[in-house]
Amino acid sequence: PHSLTAATATAERQHHHSTTMSFFGRFTPKQRLWGAIGGVIVAGSAFKVAYFKFCREMLVENAAKTHMDATASLHEARQFAEWSSRQREQERANLPELTKEQDKQLKAYLRMMQEYHAFNPDSDIPQQK
Repeated sequence: PHSLTAATATAERQHHHSTTMSFFGRFTPKQRLWGAIGGVIVAGSAFKVAYFKFCREMLVENAAKTHMDATASLHEARQFAEWSSRQREQERANLPELTKEQDKQLKAYLRMMQEYHAFNPDSDIPQQK
C-alpha cells in the first residue's frame, strides 16, 4: 500500500510537470521573453502603486501630527499673549503719572528718534507717514 501511494504521487507530479511544460512549450522563445518582460512590468507597476500608497499614508500621518503640534503651539502662544497683555495693563496701571519735565523729555526723545529713523531707512523702527 505504501509503494502504491508513492507511485501515485510520483505519477501526479510527472503529470503536473508535463502539463506545465506543455503549456509553456506552446510558446516560442520570443513569446516567452515578451511574457517575462510583461510580468516584470506588471510586477513593477504593482510595486509602484503599493509603494506610492505607503508613502502617501506616511505623509498624511506626518502632516496630521505636525498640524496637531502646530495647533497646540498656537493655542499656547495665544494664551501667553493674553496673559502678557493683562500683565502689562496691570503694571501700567500701577505706574505713577509722568511729571511735566518727564513728559517734555519723552516727547523730545521720540522726536529725535523719529528724525533719526527718517534719515536711516534701514533702521528697525517703521516710519510713520
